[in-house]
Amino acid sequence: MSDHILVCPNCSTVNDIEQSEFLNWPECCDCNTLLLSKVPIEVNEAAFKNFIMLSTLPVVVDFWGPWSGTSHEMADTLSSLANTFYQDAIFLRVNSEQEQVLANTYKLTDIPTFILFASGLEYHRLHGAISEPEFHRWLERYLRIKRKKAIPHPSSI
Repeated sequence: MSDHILVCPNCSTVNDIEQSEFLNWPECCDCNTLLLSKVPIEVNEAAFKNFIMLSTLPVVVDFWGPWSGTSHEMADTLSSLANTFYQDAIFLRVNSEQEQVLANTYKLTDIPTFILFASGLEYHRLHGAISEPEFHRWLERYLRIKRKKAIPHPSSI
């Protein structure tokens, strides 16, 4: 029996991952893409549904709009949090202008809207501009974990 089910961000293959493999950068069984991403993954409606319904990790979704200055401001914050919480949650970005069915399904009234999904269901949501420390605390609270902010490796600066 697997400990985690992860959807490949590249080919959408569903992967069963044992806990021992999970901690060592698991790769897709079909395309060898890393399954745990340190950056948010841009998705369409079909990929969104796969991640939400099949992944055993919680999923944080950024519903953003290309016309929204706040959405662009929050992109760096979301990237930083994806780097910090990459083994705790999957981070997705959905362009609400291109994916209007999803925007209507989740009754988005503000852009950006951040929704945390667990076991395929909406668990909690945030709206608008949020400071990184506040967003970090929100994730710790709802993921029920503590994480220190990831520090970039000197060679990646």
